[in-house]
Amino acid sequence: MSNLRFAVTVTSVVAVTAAALTLAWSPIATTILASGANDQVQPKLSAASNDGFFMSWFDNATGGYDVRANHFDATGTPSWGPNGTLIADRSYSSTVDYYSSPVSGGKLAVAYNDDRLGGDRISVSLLSSTGVILWTSTMPDPLGAYVANPKVRQDPFDGSIYCSWNQGTASKLQKLNPVTGAMLWATPVAIQDGTAQTTNADLWPAADATGGVMVSCVRQVGFTGAKTLKAWRVSPAGVLGWTTGSTAPAVVFSTGSLQIGNYPPCQSIPGVGYVFCWYTSTPLQCSVQFLDMQGVAKFGANGAPVASTTTLERVSPRFAVDAAADRIYVVFPEHVPASSNYGVAAQAFALSGNGARLWGESALSVSPVVAQYSTDFTAATAGIGGATFAWQTSTAASQDSIYSQRVSAAGVVQWALASRVDGATDKGMMMSVRQSSASVFVWPNGGIGAMDIAAQRVGDDGLVGSNPTTPGDVNRDGVVNGADLAAVLAAWATDNADADINNDGIVNGVDLATVLADWQ
Repeated sequence: MSNLRFAVTVTSVVAVTAAALTLAWSPIATTILASGANDQVQPKLSAASNDGFFMSWFDNATGGYDVRANHFDATGTPSWGPNGTLIADRSYSSTVDYYSSPVSGGKLAVAYNDDRLGGDRISVSLLSSTGVILWTSTMPDPLGAYVANPKVRQDPFDGSIYCSWNQGTASKLQKLNPVTGAMLWATPVAIQDGTAQTTNADLWPAADATGGVMVSCVRQVGFTGAKTLKAWRVSPAGVLGWTTGSTAPAVVFSTGSLQIGNYPPCQSIPGVGYVFCWYTSTPLQCSVQFLDMQGVAKFGANGAPVASTTTLERVSPRFAVDAAADRIYVVFPEHVPASSNYGVAAQAFALSGNGARLWGESALSVSPVVAQYSTDFTAATAGIGGATFAWQTSTAASQDSIYSQRVSAAGVVQWALASRVDGATDKGMMMSVRQSSASVFVWPNGGIGAMDIAAQRVGDDGLVGSNPTTPGDVNRDGVVNGADLAAVLAAWATDNADADINNDGIVNGVDLATVLADWQ
Protein backbone atom coordinates (compact mmCIF):
# COMPACT_ATOMS: atom_id res chain seq x y z
CA MET A 1 0.00 0.00 0.00
CA SER A 2 1.26 3.47 -0.81
CA ASN A 3 1.36 5.83 2.12
CA LEU A 4 1.16 9.35 0.74
CA ARG A 5 1.76 11.33 3.91
CA PHE A 6 4.55 13.89 3.50
CA ALA A 7 6.54 15.33 6.37
CA VAL A 8 6.96 19.03 5.64
CA THR A 9 8.86 20.09 8.74
CA VAL A 10 12.39 21.29 8.07
CA THR A 11 14.45 20.50 11.11
CA SER A 12 17.25 22.59 12.48
CA VAL A 13 20.05 21.45 14.75
CA VAL A 14 19.81 22.57 18.35
CA ALA A 15 21.73 21.20 21.30
CA VAL A 16 19.69 19.29 23.85
CA THR A 17 20.59 17.47 27.03
CA ALA A 18 19.35 14.18 28.42
CA ALA A 19 18.10 15.88 31.59
CA ALA A 20 15.69 18.02 29.60
CA LEU A 21 14.21 15.14 27.64
CA THR A 22 11.57 12.51 28.19
CA LEU A 23 11.22 11.79 24.48
CA ALA A 24 14.15 13.00 22.41
CA TRP A 25 12.83 12.80 18.85
CA SER A 26 11.16 15.99 17.73
CA PRO A 27 9.80 17.21 14.39
CA ILE A 28 11.18 20.69 15.07
CA ALA A 29 14.77 19.87 16.01
CA THR A 30 17.24 17.11 15.38
CA THR A 31 18.57 15.30 18.43
CA ILE A 32 22.22 15.82 19.36
CA LEU A 33 23.64 12.46 20.41
CA ALA A 34 27.17 13.69 21.16
CA SER A 35 28.51 17.21 21.64
CA GLY A 36 31.45 19.12 23.05
CA ALA A 37 34.34 21.35 22.06
CA ASN A 38 36.10 20.71 18.75
CA ASP A 39 34.94 17.68 16.73
CA GLN A 40 32.83 14.62 17.48
CA VAL A 41 33.09 12.40 14.40
CA GLN A 42 32.86 8.93 12.84
CA PRO A 43 29.74 7.56 14.53
CA LYS A 44 29.20 3.79 14.36
CA LEU A 45 25.72 2.40 15.04
CA SER A 46 24.37 -1.00 15.99
CA ALA A 47 20.93 -2.17 17.01
CA ALA A 48 20.11 -2.98 20.65
CA SER A 49 17.06 -4.53 22.29
CA ASN A 50 13.66 -2.82 22.48
CA ASP A 51 14.41 -0.58 19.48
CA GLY A 52 17.38 1.00 21.25
CA PHE A 53 20.80 1.37 19.67
CA PHE A 54 24.48 1.76 20.49
CA MET A 55 26.69 4.50 19.11
CA SER A 56 30.46 4.84 19.35
CA TRP A 57 32.43 7.85 18.09
CA PHE A 58 35.68 9.82 18.23
CA ASP A 59 35.69 12.82 20.59
CA ASN A 60 38.32 15.55 20.18
CA ALA A 61 36.94 17.82 22.92
CA THR A 62 40.10 17.71 25.03
CA GLY A 63 42.66 17.12 22.26
CA GLY A 64 43.46 13.73 20.78
CA TYR A 65 40.60 11.78 19.23
CA ASP A 66 39.30 9.81 22.21
CA VAL A 67 36.98 6.81 21.87
CA ARG A 68 33.51 7.07 23.42
CA ALA A 69 30.27 5.09 23.30
CA ASN A 70 26.69 5.38 24.50
CA HIS A 71 23.44 3.46 24.51
CA PHE A 72 20.20 5.17 23.46
CA ASP A 73 16.68 3.91 24.03
CA ALA A 74 13.99 3.89 21.36
CA THR A 75 13.24 7.57 21.96
CA GLY A 76 16.86 8.62 21.41
CA THR A 77 17.48 9.31 25.09
CA PRO A 78 21.01 8.37 26.30
CA SER A 79 21.38 5.63 28.92
CA TRP A 80 25.04 6.20 29.88
CA GLY A 81 24.98 9.96 30.43
CA PRO A 82 24.95 12.86 27.95
CA ASN A 83 28.33 11.95 26.43
CA GLY A 84 28.49 8.29 27.30
CA THR A 85 31.53 6.32 28.44
CA LEU A 86 35.11 7.38 27.77
CA ILE A 87 36.75 4.18 26.50
CA ALA A 88 40.21 5.40 25.53
CA ASP A 89 41.91 8.76 26.18
CA ARG A 90 44.16 8.89 23.12
CA SER A 91 46.62 11.39 21.65
CA TYR A 92 45.99 11.01 17.91
CA SER A 93 45.70 14.22 15.91
CA SER A 94 43.90 12.43 13.05
CA THR A 95 41.69 9.37 12.67
CA VAL A 96 41.52 6.04 10.89
CA ASP A 97 38.62 3.64 10.74
CA TYR A 98 37.49 1.56 13.73
CA TYR A 99 34.43 -0.50 14.67
CA SER A 100 31.88 -1.36 17.36
CA SER A 101 29.47 -4.26 17.59
CA PRO A 102 26.86 -5.55 20.06
CA VAL A 103 27.61 -8.49 22.36
CA SER A 104 25.08 -10.72 24.12
CA GLY A 105 23.72 -9.46 27.43
CA GLY A 106 23.30 -5.88 26.22
CA LYS A 107 27.05 -5.29 25.98
CA LEU A 108 29.09 -3.46 23.34
CA ALA A 109 32.56 -4.29 21.96
CA VAL A 110 34.70 -1.54 20.41
CA ALA A 111 37.93 -2.07 18.42
CA TYR A 112 40.26 0.87 17.78
CA ASN A 113 43.83 2.04 17.23
CA ASP A 114 45.49 2.66 20.61
CA ASP A 115 48.57 4.79 21.40
CA ARG A 116 48.32 4.66 25.20
CA LEU A 117 51.05 2.01 25.53
CA GLY A 118 53.43 3.81 23.18
CA GLY A 119 53.54 3.25 19.45
CA ASP A 120 50.42 2.26 17.55
CA ARG A 121 48.50 -0.89 18.48
CA ILE A 122 45.00 -2.37 18.21
CA SER A 123 42.78 -2.68 21.31
CA VAL A 124 39.34 -4.11 21.98
CA SER A 125 37.20 -2.93 24.91
CA LEU A 126 34.03 -4.57 26.18
CA LEU A 127 31.38 -2.38 27.84
CA SER A 128 28.65 -3.70 30.13
CA SER A 129 24.96 -2.99 29.62
CA THR A 130 25.41 0.01 31.94
CA GLY A 131 28.43 1.41 30.09
CA VAL A 132 31.14 0.13 32.44
CA ILE A 133 34.38 -1.03 30.82
CA LEU A 134 34.64 -4.73 31.69
CA TRP A 135 38.02 -5.32 30.04
CA THR A 136 40.40 -4.04 27.40
CA SER A 137 42.58 -6.43 25.40
CA THR A 138 45.48 -5.00 23.37
CA MET A 139 46.83 -6.99 20.43
CA PRO A 140 50.54 -7.92 20.31
CA ASP A 141 53.07 -5.18 19.57
CA PRO A 142 53.30 -4.92 15.75
CA LEU A 143 56.98 -3.96 16.08
CA GLY A 144 56.68 -0.89 13.91
CA ALA A 145 54.36 -2.37 11.28
CA TYR A 146 51.40 -0.26 10.18
CA VAL A 147 48.12 -1.28 11.85
CA ALA A 148 44.62 -0.05 10.99
CA ASN A 149 41.03 -0.97 10.10
CA PRO A 150 40.15 -2.98 13.25
CA LYS A 151 36.83 -4.85 13.25
CA VAL A 152 35.13 -6.73 16.09
CA ARG A 153 32.28 -9.27 16.18
CA GLN A 154 30.86 -11.84 18.55
CA ASP A 155 30.34 -15.39 17.30
CA PRO A 156 26.95 -16.64 18.57
CA PHE A 157 28.23 -20.23 18.24
CA ASP A 158 30.27 -20.10 21.46
CA GLY A 159 30.13 -16.42 22.48
CA SER A 160 33.75 -15.74 21.56
CA ILE A 161 34.72 -12.27 20.38
CA TYR A 162 36.88 -11.93 17.27
CA CYS A 163 39.03 -8.96 16.27
CA SER A 164 40.53 -8.51 12.81
CA TRP A 165 42.85 -5.74 11.64
CA ASN A 166 45.37 -4.79 8.98
CA GLN A 167 49.04 -5.21 9.90
CA GLY A 168 51.73 -4.52 7.33
CA THR A 169 50.81 -6.36 4.11
CA ALA A 170 48.50 -8.90 5.77
CA SER A 171 45.30 -9.02 7.79
CA LYS A 172 45.39 -10.49 11.29
CA LEU A 173 42.68 -12.19 13.34
CA GLN A 174 42.50 -13.01 17.06
CA LYS A 175 39.87 -14.80 19.16
CA LEU A 176 39.09 -13.40 22.62
CA ASN A 177 37.48 -14.82 25.73
CA PRO A 178 34.21 -12.87 26.15
CA VAL A 179 34.48 -12.88 29.95
CA THR A 180 38.12 -11.89 30.45
CA GLY A 181 39.30 -10.60 27.06
CA ALA A 182 42.17 -13.12 27.12
CA MET A 183 43.57 -14.08 23.71
CA LEU A 184 42.56 -17.65 22.89
CA TRP A 185 45.06 -18.26 20.10
CA ALA A 186 48.80 -18.29 20.86
CA THR A 187 49.42 -16.05 17.87
CA PRO A 188 47.01 -14.17 15.61
CA VAL A 189 45.94 -15.90 12.41
CA ALA A 190 47.56 -14.23 9.39
CA ILE A 191 45.43 -13.80 6.26
CA GLN A 192 47.27 -13.00 3.04
CA ASP A 193 46.67 -13.82 -0.61
CA GLY A 194 50.12 -14.91 -1.74
CA THR A 195 52.44 -11.93 -1.55
CA ALA A 196 49.74 -9.38 -2.37
CA GLN A 197 48.73 -6.63 0.01
CA THR A 198 45.68 -8.14 1.75
CA THR A 199 43.87 -5.43 3.70
CA ASN A 200 41.16 -6.13 6.27
CA ALA A 201 37.79 -4.84 5.03
CA ASP A 202 35.07 -6.43 7.18
CA LEU A 203 34.41 -9.19 9.72
CA TRP A 204 31.21 -11.19 10.36
CA PRO A 205 30.21 -14.36 12.21
CA ALA A 206 30.00 -17.41 9.98
CA ALA A 207 26.59 -17.81 8.37
CA ASP A 208 26.50 -21.55 9.09
CA ALA A 209 26.02 -23.08 12.53
CA THR A 210 29.56 -24.42 13.06
CA GLY A 211 31.07 -21.23 14.46
CA GLY A 212 33.97 -19.05 13.40
CA VAL A 213 33.98 -16.00 11.19
CA MET A 214 34.25 -14.68 7.65
CA VAL A 215 36.91 -12.04 6.96
CA SER A 216 36.73 -9.99 3.75
CA CYS A 217 39.89 -8.33 2.43
CA VAL A 218 40.90 -5.98 -0.35
CA ARG A 219 43.68 -7.51 -2.45
CA GLN A 220 46.17 -5.50 -4.51
CA VAL A 221 49.70 -5.74 -5.92
CA GLY A 222 51.56 -2.42 -5.85
CA PHE A 223 50.10 1.02 -5.34
CA THR A 224 48.59 1.19 -8.82
CA GLY A 225 47.45 -2.44 -8.98
CA ALA A 226 43.79 -3.40 -9.22
CA LYS A 227 42.07 -3.58 -5.83
CA THR A 228 39.72 -6.57 -5.76
CA LEU A 229 37.75 -8.30 -3.02
CA LYS A 230 38.10 -11.78 -1.52
CA ALA A 231 36.68 -13.53 1.54
CA TRP A 232 38.19 -16.06 3.95
CA ARG A 233 36.31 -18.50 6.18
CA VAL A 234 38.04 -19.09 9.54
CA SER A 235 36.98 -21.90 11.90
CA PRO A 236 36.75 -21.56 15.72
CA ALA A 237 40.16 -23.29 15.86
CA GLY A 238 41.72 -20.66 13.58
CA VAL A 239 41.84 -22.86 10.47
CA LEU A 240 41.42 -21.11 7.11
CA GLY A 241 39.22 -22.62 4.43
CA TRP A 242 35.72 -22.82 3.01
CA THR A 243 36.16 -26.55 2.42
CA THR A 244 38.23 -29.21 4.16
CA GLY A 245 41.79 -29.31 2.89
CA SER A 246 41.68 -25.95 1.07
CA THR A 247 42.77 -22.56 2.42
CA ALA A 248 41.73 -20.74 -0.75
CA PRO A 249 39.55 -17.66 -0.36
CA ALA A 250 36.22 -17.06 -2.07
CA VAL A 251 36.40 -14.51 -4.88
CA VAL A 252 33.82 -11.74 -4.53
CA PHE A 253 34.99 -9.89 -7.64
CA SER A 254 38.24 -9.93 -9.61
CA THR A 255 37.63 -7.74 -12.68
CA GLY A 256 37.90 -3.99 -12.24
CA SER A 257 39.16 -2.13 -9.19
CA LEU A 258 37.95 -0.43 -6.05
CA GLN A 259 38.91 3.17 -5.37
CA ILE A 260 42.08 3.69 -3.32
CA GLY A 261 41.19 3.58 0.36
CA ASN A 262 37.79 1.98 -0.20
CA TYR A 263 37.09 -1.04 2.05
CA PRO A 264 33.46 -1.98 1.36
CA PRO A 265 31.32 -3.48 4.14
CA CYS A 266 29.48 -6.77 3.83
CA GLN A 267 26.91 -8.68 5.90
CA SER A 268 26.46 -12.24 7.12
CA ILE A 269 22.92 -13.62 6.91
CA PRO A 270 22.55 -16.53 9.39
CA GLY A 271 21.62 -19.76 7.67
CA VAL A 272 21.80 -18.13 4.23
CA GLY A 273 25.20 -16.66 3.27
CA TYR A 274 27.00 -13.36 2.79
CA VAL A 275 26.13 -10.13 0.94
CA PHE A 276 28.75 -7.75 -0.49
CA CYS A 277 28.28 -4.35 -2.15
CA TRP A 278 30.90 -2.04 -3.70
CA TYR A 279 31.68 0.32 -6.55
CA THR A 280 34.50 0.14 -9.07
CA SER A 281 36.67 3.08 -10.10
CA THR A 282 36.74 2.38 -13.85
CA PRO A 283 33.91 2.55 -14.66
CA LEU A 284 32.25 4.20 -11.67
CA GLN A 285 29.55 1.57 -11.15
CA CYS A 286 28.02 -0.30 -8.20
CA SER A 287 27.65 -4.06 -7.91
CA VAL A 288 26.31 -6.67 -5.47
CA GLN A 289 27.54 -10.20 -4.78
CA PHE A 290 26.06 -13.03 -2.75
CA LEU A 291 28.15 -15.94 -1.45
CA ASP A 292 26.38 -19.01 -0.12
CA MET A 293 27.51 -20.67 3.10
CA GLN A 294 30.19 -22.61 1.21
CA GLY A 295 31.64 -19.42 -0.28
CA VAL A 296 30.23 -20.02 -3.77
CA ALA A 297 29.44 -16.82 -5.71
CA LYS A 298 25.78 -16.87 -6.80
CA PHE A 299 25.59 -13.54 -8.65
CA GLY A 300 28.19 -14.36 -11.30
CA ALA A 301 31.97 -14.23 -11.16
CA ASN A 302 32.05 -10.47 -10.58
CA GLY A 303 28.70 -9.80 -9.00
CA ALA A 304 25.56 -8.17 -10.39
CA PRO A 305 25.70 -4.51 -11.48
CA VAL A 306 22.85 -2.40 -10.09
CA ALA A 307 22.03 -1.25 -13.63
CA SER A 308 22.69 -2.58 -17.10
CA THR A 309 23.63 0.88 -18.40
CA THR A 310 26.81 2.84 -17.64
CA THR A 311 25.78 6.25 -18.98
CA LEU A 312 25.43 7.49 -15.38
CA GLU A 313 28.19 7.26 -12.79
CA ARG A 314 27.10 5.33 -9.68
CA VAL A 315 29.19 5.39 -6.49
CA SER A 316 29.14 5.03 -2.69
CA PRO A 317 26.35 2.44 -2.40
CA ARG A 318 24.71 1.48 0.88
CA PHE A 319 22.70 -1.70 1.26
CA ALA A 320 20.27 -3.37 3.65
CA VAL A 321 19.04 -6.96 3.75
CA ASP A 322 15.62 -8.34 4.69
CA ALA A 323 16.11 -12.11 4.73
CA ALA A 324 12.45 -12.77 5.57
CA ALA A 325 11.40 -10.90 2.43
CA ASP A 326 14.23 -12.46 0.34
CA ARG A 327 15.57 -9.03 -0.54
CA ILE A 328 18.82 -7.11 -0.85
CA TYR A 329 18.18 -3.37 -1.20
CA VAL A 330 20.84 -0.97 -2.55
CA VAL A 331 20.80 2.83 -2.78
CA PHE A 332 23.39 5.00 -4.53
CA PRO A 333 23.93 8.49 -6.00
CA GLU A 334 23.83 8.88 -9.77
CA HIS A 335 25.74 11.51 -11.73
CA VAL A 336 25.88 12.59 -15.36
CA PRO A 337 29.62 12.59 -16.13
CA ALA A 338 31.30 15.99 -16.43
CA SER A 339 28.18 17.84 -15.27
CA SER A 340 26.38 19.16 -12.19
CA ASN A 341 23.44 16.80 -12.61
CA TYR A 342 22.89 14.43 -9.69
CA GLY A 343 20.19 12.08 -8.47
CA VAL A 344 19.60 9.00 -6.33
CA ALA A 345 18.51 5.53 -7.44
CA ALA A 346 17.91 2.15 -5.84
CA GLN A 347 17.90 -1.49 -6.85
CA ALA A 348 16.74 -4.78 -5.32
CA PHE A 349 17.90 -8.37 -5.70
CA ALA A 350 16.54 -11.67 -4.40
CA LEU A 351 18.82 -13.46 -1.94
CA SER A 352 17.65 -16.71 -3.48
CA GLY A 353 18.19 -15.49 -7.03
CA ASN A 354 21.05 -15.26 -9.51
CA GLY A 355 21.57 -11.48 -9.47
CA ALA A 356 18.59 -10.48 -11.61
CA ARG A 357 17.66 -6.83 -11.15
CA LEU A 358 14.15 -6.59 -9.66
CA TRP A 359 13.57 -2.85 -9.98
CA GLY A 360 14.30 -2.37 -13.66
CA GLU A 361 17.42 -2.61 -15.78
CA SER A 362 18.24 1.08 -15.19
CA ALA A 363 17.32 0.91 -11.45
CA LEU A 364 14.51 2.78 -9.70
CA SER A 365 14.81 6.57 -9.51
CA VAL A 366 14.33 7.68 -5.90
CA SER A 367 15.33 11.30 -6.52
CA PRO A 368 15.52 12.43 -10.16
CA VAL A 369 18.78 13.49 -11.79
CA VAL A 370 18.68 17.29 -11.88
CA ALA A 371 21.12 20.19 -11.79
CA GLN A 372 22.43 20.75 -8.25
CA TYR A 373 25.69 21.26 -6.40
CA SER A 374 26.08 17.60 -5.40
CA THR A 375 24.40 14.49 -4.03
CA ASP A 376 26.56 12.09 -2.09
CA PHE A 377 26.24 10.14 1.18
CA THR A 378 23.41 7.60 1.30
CA ALA A 379 21.97 5.22 3.91
CA ALA A 380 19.55 2.28 3.88
CA THR A 381 17.47 0.25 6.32
CA ALA A 382 15.10 -2.64 5.61
CA GLY A 383 12.03 -4.11 7.29
CA ILE A 384 8.24 -4.55 7.20
CA GLY A 385 7.88 -5.03 3.48
CA GLY A 386 10.35 -2.55 2.09
CA ALA A 387 13.36 -0.30 2.56
CA THR A 388 13.89 3.27 3.73
CA PHE A 389 16.61 5.23 1.97
CA ALA A 390 18.25 8.54 2.87
CA TRP A 391 20.68 10.78 1.03
CA GLN A 392 22.40 14.15 1.28
CA THR A 393 21.85 16.80 -1.38
CA SER A 394 23.76 20.08 -1.47
CA THR A 395 22.77 23.42 -2.95
CA ALA A 396 26.24 24.86 -2.25
CA ALA A 397 29.40 23.97 -0.35
CA SER A 398 28.59 23.02 3.27
CA GLN A 399 24.85 23.30 2.59
CA ASP A 400 23.84 19.65 2.90
CA SER A 401 20.21 18.64 3.39
CA ILE A 402 19.04 15.10 4.12
CA TYR A 403 16.01 13.57 2.42
CA SER A 404 14.38 10.17 2.83
CA GLN A 405 12.06 7.95 0.83
CA ARG A 406 10.53 4.53 1.42
CA VAL A 407 10.11 1.89 -1.30
CA SER A 408 8.12 -1.34 -1.05
CA ALA A 409 9.68 -4.72 -1.78
CA ALA A 410 7.96 -4.60 -5.17
CA GLY A 411 9.67 -1.32 -6.03
CA VAL A 412 6.77 1.09 -5.41
CA VAL A 413 7.64 4.49 -3.94
CA GLN A 414 5.60 4.88 -0.74
CA TRP A 415 5.57 8.62 -0.07
CA ALA A 416 4.27 11.20 -2.53
CA LEU A 417 7.28 13.38 -1.80
CA ALA A 418 10.56 12.62 -0.10
CA SER A 419 10.61 13.59 3.57
CA ARG A 420 13.10 16.29 4.44
CA VAL A 421 14.99 14.93 7.42
CA ASP A 422 17.26 17.89 8.13
CA GLY A 423 17.95 21.31 6.65
CA ALA A 424 21.09 22.75 5.09
CA THR A 425 24.20 22.50 7.27
CA ASP A 426 27.71 21.12 6.86
CA LYS A 427 27.38 17.33 7.27
CA GLY A 428 29.55 14.22 7.22
CA MET A 429 28.89 10.61 6.29
CA MET A 430 25.57 9.15 7.49
CA MET A 431 24.96 5.95 9.40
CA SER A 432 21.60 4.28 10.02
CA VAL A 433 19.88 1.79 12.30
CA ARG A 434 16.49 0.13 12.00
CA GLN A 435 13.68 0.30 14.57
CA SER A 436 10.43 -1.71 14.46
CA SER A 437 8.57 0.75 12.26
CA ALA A 438 11.11 3.48 11.67
CA SER A 439 14.70 4.30 10.74
CA VAL A 440 17.21 6.40 12.66
CA PHE A 441 19.78 8.35 10.64
CA VAL A 442 22.92 9.75 12.29
CA TRP A 443 25.60 12.09 10.94
CA PRO A 444 28.40 14.47 12.03
CA ASN A 445 26.98 17.98 11.86
CA GLY A 446 28.80 21.31 11.59
CA GLY A 447 32.00 22.65 10.12
CA ILE A 448 35.46 21.25 10.79
CA GLY A 449 36.45 22.08 14.36
CA ALA A 450 32.84 22.36 15.53
CA MET A 451 31.21 19.04 14.66
CA ASP A 452 28.60 17.39 16.87
CA ILE A 453 26.76 14.16 16.08
CA ALA A 454 23.12 14.67 15.18
CA ALA A 455 20.29 12.21 14.57
CA GLN A 456 16.71 12.04 13.42
CA ARG A 457 14.01 9.39 13.37
CA VAL A 458 11.88 8.80 10.27
CA GLY A 459 8.79 6.63 10.61
CA ASP A 460 7.72 4.19 7.93
CA ASP A 461 4.80 6.59 7.41
CA GLY A 462 7.23 9.35 6.39
CA LEU A 463 6.81 11.38 9.55
CA VAL A 464 10.05 12.97 10.72
CA GLY A 465 10.84 13.25 14.41
CA SER A 466 7.88 11.27 15.67
CA ASN A 467 8.44 9.07 18.70
CA PRO A 468 7.79 5.34 18.53
CA THR A 469 4.30 4.16 19.28
CA THR A 470 2.77 0.74 19.73
CA PRO A 471 1.24 -0.51 16.45
CA GLY A 472 -2.31 -0.34 17.78
CA ASP A 473 -2.00 3.37 18.65
CA VAL A 474 -3.62 4.44 15.40
CA ASN A 475 -4.05 8.11 16.34
CA ARG A 476 -0.62 8.27 18.04
CA ASP A 477 -1.86 9.81 21.26
CA GLY A 478 0.26 7.50 23.41
CA VAL A 479 -2.52 5.13 24.47
CA VAL A 480 -4.45 2.34 22.73
CA ASN A 481 -8.14 2.73 23.56
CA GLY A 482 -11.60 3.27 22.13
CA ALA A 483 -10.45 6.09 19.87
CA ASP A 484 -8.13 3.73 18.00
CA LEU A 485 -10.83 1.07 17.80
CA ALA A 486 -13.23 3.65 16.37
CA ALA A 487 -10.64 4.72 13.78
CA VAL A 488 -10.22 1.14 12.56
CA LEU A 489 -13.97 0.52 12.38
CA ALA A 490 -14.56 3.83 10.55
CA ALA A 491 -11.97 2.88 7.91
CA TRP A 492 -13.10 -0.76 7.60
CA ALA A 493 -12.51 -2.36 4.18
CA THR A 494 -10.62 0.72 2.89
CA ASP A 495 -6.89 1.32 2.34
CA ASN A 496 -6.76 4.13 4.91
CA ALA A 497 -3.05 4.69 5.61
CA ASP A 498 -3.46 5.21 9.36
CA ALA A 499 -5.86 2.40 10.15
CA ASP A 500 -4.12 -0.16 7.91
CA ILE A 501 -1.69 -1.07 10.69
CA ASN A 502 0.05 -3.96 8.91
CA ASN A 503 0.28 -2.10 5.58
CA ASP A 504 -1.33 -4.89 3.54
CA GLY A 505 -3.65 -2.53 1.63
CA ILE A 506 -6.89 -3.25 3.49
CA VAL A 507 -8.29 -2.38 6.92
CA ASN A 508 -9.69 -5.65 8.25
CA GLY A 509 -9.66 -8.10 11.15
CA VAL A 510 -5.86 -8.20 11.30
CA ASP A 511 -5.75 -4.50 12.12
CA LEU A 512 -8.61 -4.86 14.60
CA ALA A 513 -6.76 -7.71 16.34
CA THR A 514 -3.67 -5.53 16.65
CA VAL A 515 -5.63 -2.78 18.42
CA LEU A 516 -7.19 -5.28 20.81
CA ALA A 517 -3.81 -6.93 21.53
CA ASP A 518 -2.27 -3.54 22.40
CA TRP A 519 -5.29 -2.32 24.42
CA GLN A 520 -4.30 -0.27 27.50
